[in-house]
Amino acid sequence: MQPHQTALRRWAGDEYGSITVEFVIWMPLLAFWFVVSVAFFDAYKSRSDASKTAHTITDLISRQVDVDEAFLDELFALKGKLLPRVPANALMRISSIQYDINNDEYQVVWSSVRGSALPLTDIEVPIALLPQMAHLDSVILTELSVPYQPFTSWAGIDVTDWDFAIVSRPRFVTAIVKTD
Repeated sequence: MQPHQTALRRWAGDEYGSITVEFVIWMPLLAFWFVVSVAFFDAYKSRSDASKTAHTITDLISRQVDVDEAFLDELFALKGKLLPRVPANALMRISSIQYDINNDEYQVVWSSVRGSALPLTDIEVPIALLPQMAHLDSVILTELSVPYQPFTSWAGIDVTDWDFAIVSRPRFVTAIVKTD
């Protein structure tokens, strides 16, 4: 055998340094996969926490007979405790909506807002979200808008707002009265 063929076979069979080459190839891919997985987990956790907060606030209101601004302020503070990473100006709008079968229309009995929005009006009532209602029956509509800022921009997740509109019927009365 010629000496250059023997050297070529020896070089082709040499596995010295192969672990280093595999590490250099796979480590950036694994690091990228890990960061993207954490980013998606964070986004889903943020959305889930916001959804649970909206349902909790709606459930607390539905168990009341009457509410006032102080109670609604406490609910807004509760939102801040349940969502500590969310800016304080996140929108929370709570409205009582009543259905009048004679006029076939939904009327906003009262609407209270925390954050940067206006109270709900009769024209803006989201009829598609509301269930069928009996005459002078009412529901509570809780709207929560939570801004989300991902910790990395290159994972494919954009800055967004998680928006929730939860409808619930008062549990113990026909309509929840706002006292102030």
